Amino acid sequence: MTLKVVVSPGAGRLRLLPPQRFENGAEWVEEGQPVARIEQGRREVVLRAPVGGRVAAVLGLEGEPVAAGHAVMAIDTLG
Repeated sequence: MTLKVVVSPGAGRLRLLPPQRFENGAEWVEEGQPVARIEQGRREVVLRAPVGGRVAAVLGLEGEPVAAGHAVMAIDTLG
């Protein structure tokens, strides 16, 4: 298993995006796919999957405050 972690680039509120693909009970993402948003007042930053693979863990709750560098999601690149 090789994990890549998606981290928040700044402080704000975490907004998870709905999954686009489920297979065998797991969520799968493609490289560059939007996976979450960080709301920073009126501004928002879209977080994209750095690699394709199976979502191994979601490390934050919807609406939860996050800080810069906070881990949001882990993706298993080997699936």
